[in-house]
Amino acid sequence: MKSPFRLARVPVALAAGIVTAALTFSTFAPQASAEVVRSPLMSSALSSCQTYAPSQAPHVFWVHFKQAVYAHRDIPKTFWRSRTYRRDVARIVCYESTFNLHAENPAGYYGWFQMSRPLVSSEGVSFPHYWSGSHWDPSGWYQVTAGARYICSRYRNPATAWRHEVDYGWY
Repeated sequence: MKSPFRLARVPVALAAGIVTAALTFSTFAPQASAEVVRSPLMSSALSSCQTYAPSQAPHVFWVHFKQAVYAHRDIPKTFWRSRTYRRDVARIVCYESTFNLHAENPAGYYGWFQMSRPLVSSEGVSFPHYWSGSHWDPSGWYQVTAGARYICSRYRNPATAWRHEVDYGWY
């Protein structure tokens, strides 16, 4: 039986000052009329990421993003080549973690893309590598690999993932 409650995530960017409000419960609404209620702080973060995300992204993010896209056949090269897709990936990471590589959410989401341990594993990346890197690749490379694979498998492209983030408050 489906629970009448769902757990809502508050992005780490917002959770810093509102740790106690990181988990909220709300009842399910029919999909057609689902409406996301955002606090003024969440709306401000969304607006800021919508406008300034690509310019806020640190250089190291773009380096890892390009390397991961070109290293894996299962991640379309358009993720890097398309300026629109790069912008939308930056928006997602801005909203989810404010580009903090080691962002942690009290609900159990980690890193740039705010992925849970099971989700990271389902995208073919071990959590220790995702979080700490390895001898040969830094953690940012693994985080981008897992994040890009997730976006590709669930939404097909970053533009659709960003649209979902805007509409529902999560991706």
